[in-house]
Amino acid sequence: MKYLPNSLIHLQENPKMTKIFKIAKLELSVLFYSPVAWIALTIFMVQSGMSFLSMFGSFQEALAMGIPVDKLTFALFPGLNGLFDTVQQNLYLYIPLLTMGLMSREISSGSIKLLLSSPVKIREIVLGKYLAIVAYGLILIGILSIYAVAGVIIIKDPDVKLILSGMFGLFLLICTYAAIGLFMSSLTSYQVVAAISTLAVFAALRFVGSVGQGTDFVRDITYFLSLSGRADDMIKGLITTKDVFYFLIIIILFLSLCIRRMAYSREAKTLAVQTLGYLVLIGVALCIGYLSTRPRLIGYLDMTATKSRTLTEASQKIVSQLDGPLEITTYVNLLDQNVYFGLPQSRNADLEHFEQFRRFIPDLSMKYVYYYDVTDLKNNRNMSYQGDLTGLTIKQIAEKVADNMGLDIGLFMPPAEIRKQIDLASENNSLVRILRYKGKSSKLRFYEGIDQFPSEKEIAASIKRLVVAVPRIAFISVNNERSIDKTGDRNYQMMSTMKKGRNALINQGFDVIGLDLDTQNIPSGLTTLVLGDPTVPLKPEAVQKIKDYLREGGNMLITGEPGRQMLLNPILNTLGIAMKPGMLVYPSKDDTPELLFCNLKQGGKIAMQGAAALTCSPVEGFKVDSMVLSPVQGWNKVSGADLTSTDVQFNAADGDQGGSFPVVLSLSRNLKGKTQKIMVSGDADFMSNAELQHPRGFNEYFVSRMFKWFSNDAFPVNISRPKTTDDNILFNRKQISMVKTLLLGVIPALILALGAVVLIKRKRN
Repeated sequence: MKYLPNSLIHLQENPKMTKIFKIAKLELSVLFYSPVAWIALTIFMVQSGMSFLSMFGSFQEALAMGIPVDKLTFALFPGLNGLFDTVQQNLYLYIPLLTMGLMSREISSGSIKLLLSSPVKIREIVLGKYLAIVAYGLILIGILSIYAVAGVIIIKDPDVKLILSGMFGLFLLICTYAAIGLFMSSLTSYQVVAAISTLAVFAALRFVGSVGQGTDFVRDITYFLSLSGRADDMIKGLITTKDVFYFLIIIILFLSLCIRRMAYSREAKTLAVQTLGYLVLIGVALCIGYLSTRPRLIGYLDMTATKSRTLTEASQKIVSQLDGPLEITTYVNLLDQNVYFGLPQSRNADLEHFEQFRRFIPDLSMKYVYYYDVTDLKNNRNMSYQGDLTGLTIKQIAEKVADNMGLDIGLFMPPAEIRKQIDLASENNSLVRILRYKGKSSKLRFYEGIDQFPSEKEIAASIKRLVVAVPRIAFISVNNERSIDKTGDRNYQMMSTMKKGRNALINQGFDVIGLDLDTQNIPSGLTTLVLGDPTVPLKPEAVQKIKDYLREGGNMLITGEPGRQMLLNPILNTLGIAMKPGMLVYPSKDDTPELLFCNLKQGGKIAMQGAAALTCSPVEGFKVDSMVLSPVQGWNKVSGADLTSTDVQFNAADGDQGGSFPVVLSLSRNLKGKTQKIMVSGDADFMSNAELQHPRGFNEYFVSRMFKWFSNDAFPVNISRPKTTDDNILFNRKQISMVKTLLLGVIPALILALGAVVLIKRKRN
């Protein structure tokens, strides 16, 4: 580079301009006097905007068809195939092309010797060249700003702070890539080699996060070094000091390595001394990085409009009640099909599920206990398939599984040892967490479905159980009522005690017990007593216990079915309620007549397979509310209907009554200084296993709201957030097409034209 000696003289003639900025200016001029910079800008703009602008058209079409959409800012920017997601996936391809010649061309041309012998300091050379690429990175961010402005104009009520957070994260990523590329360029005189080696370092920094995950300290170090997904949080609206420090540390580290590399090329140092110098820099960076990831030292800034990257106010209120250490112990069974979630190599990914809580619980400690055990070896459905296990002992099976997974069997305690610590037979030895706080404990489970991890709702409920009185629900279980233990279609196990059911009461903060009224009394302090569709008459003693319980102000849920009126009305009559004779029906060409889609008071439909109408003349003091009403087009059919046919006829002569009838009633009154709450349903199937397993309405929602009402809104925990308002596209299809033409055609063409003018002018000069 022939301009370098003159530029050094020129630096002395311009004292107001620092040497760093002068070198940066010269590097930028060299960069833009080549077609690479202009072509890269053009490709970057087109590649970034293609899917982004196409998504506008897709959402506009959906809205035109009446399909509601929300969170448009998130979907169009950090969401899958959104602008930021696309840029993050492709950005690593651009930087090596820009940095590969920063130092390597100086080395190949021999001008590096002039640089090193000049009065310009090495760090000024490195920082000047680095600043040039950062300036180019700002131009890339400027291109993204064009799309951001377009999004802000087109989207109704856009989340501007979310967009700014994403652009900040991408800029830091560009700066990090640039520092790495600059260092790699200083190692070789071949620009292509510099570009390829830069890509190799990018790949290594993405892969390093999976190295040494079985060792605690090593896991923390390599996880810190990992570049994979490092900008994700910022792109999605959460800026943390640990991520910002990561980028700054990596940038400073590679710039320092580059400075040290050039210094060694001028000084006569042995290989050992040079290696030691590099290791010292890396060691200092790792130590600072390790400290920056300590939970107590992390700062957070949620840039989203609804603070979606922060615990809800309800969860924050719960954790604020903790005034001591909270310990969460995860018991990992080698023979559990979900064992991988708790293994050391999955530790950091697992801890991320508690990141939001760790922010507000400084004394949160996470422990892991590894063991192997099986409650029922022959009939265990929780074990992953491991081939033929016939004749093998539990120990032999564990050794086989450990060998298949490449694990050390010594990491796992044998059954006898784990049983001394804790009895997990009731959990079928499944992967489970135990939360402990001041002598109290609660469980946090993994669930069936696509996302098996507990969400904020379940974690908050488990913590809340440690700081408030736990609501207890008792299901009467002696008269062939709906069972909380059986899995059959008619039973209530799925909504009450199903351990792997996310929405089961036991996973939403409740204690659930069975109650034999023939031999047991109703326990004091009960939140709700449930009588779920008995099929045989209750004994007089049991009926009297229920009446006494209601007289004392106890809460109760009673569900029944058509044909059970004579069994339940003796109890219901004490409340002024009765189940009408007959069954509600609804004419349909597709479904049998007993299937009703009833109207919820809160809005929406609830499916009821066979329901009886309710009448009410409430006892004085009770306030009555109709929670669910049958369809207006249906009627109460007194005489029998053919439930195998879709054809049903109204017959007034038989006593049929048309219209809408209450199917679920709620009663409440103030008694003895508290509010008594009672709910009666003329259908028992609406929360059965069969209905919840294949939902046809808002049944699960209604069940949740019902027990929330009984628990005075304590459980389930409400983690709802304010609804986002960026739910509309303000441009029509023609306007979006014009924007697309402008951003993907006109502006890229202008960039190329400007580049051509600059290059032609440069060539003529």
